Amino acid sequence: MKNIHVDWNMAWTEMMQANRRADHQDRGNCATLWDSRENAERFWKRSQENKRRIEKTLNELPLKEDSRVLDIGAGPGSLAIPLSERVAHVTAVEPGKGMMELLQENISNFGISNIGCVNKRWEDLNVKEDLEGPYDVVIASFSLGMPDIRSAIEKMQMASSGHICLYWFAGETPWEEHSTNLWPAMYGKEYTPGPKCDVLYNLLYSMGIYPDMHVFPIEYTNSFCSIDEALDYFRSRYTIDTEQQEMVLRNYLEETLEPQDGQFVDCGHSTRVKIWWEQEVMD
Repeated sequence: MKNIHVDWNMAWTEMMQANRRADHQDRGNCATLWDSRENAERFWKRSQENKRRIEKTLNELPLKEDSRVLDIGAGPGSLAIPLSERVAHVTAVEPGKGMMELLQENISNFGISNIGCVNKRWEDLNVKEDLEGPYDVVIASFSLGMPDIRSAIEKMQMASSGHICLYWFAGETPWEEHSTNLWPAMYGKEYTPGPKCDVLYNLLYSMGIYPDMHVFPIEYTNSFCSIDEALDYFRSRYTIDTEQQEMVLRNYLEETLEPQDGQFVDCGHSTRVKIWWEQEVMD
């Protein structure tokens, strides 16, 4: 039987690019989305309302008091801040301006002295010049929006002297479900989702990395005080050029969001995956 070679890195890249040009804009640029201080604050608030999941994530990591941890795509510090209470040092890499601003404020407000911040995209970062490695634990929690994922992982390996832990998606996310429903009416075409964990796992396997995997469900909720507030939030995730597109989005939110205790709630379920392995350190 003839062996069929698949370039899994190219598959990831093509799926990522197709997702980002879905509406002819760089809509998928997460750093741009999180440049917004308002979006960063909403993310932080949601993470604080779901501390049990954060605690579960922390308990799954191989942490020691003298551990040095690298948090890639740290956001406003949802993991980095509680991590700093358990380990010797955390380096938080975050490209979004709004996220980084809020992260630094949180570090100051909590009186934390063992978190170092790097405001760069992982793709643009120099491991030797920008980081304080090597790190016992490298974590990227739902922050793998790099088009060249093989190079991104190789850079993680350069920074690691221990475990590498990746969290990603194993199925359709709630926001992808919204996009699938909205795209035909807003843009006149079908929505193209991004790559999932099957591509990621096969890429790692092709690199000679044979990771452990754990699949788990997550409930997703996002609350808004009004439809207008929800519209402002969702507008930042889409390209709105016409009044018709704005009306489509507003009507969709009015039909989809669930009224709960004076709030308008975006509810959803998704399946996620934890992928981790121990990095072999070469002498």
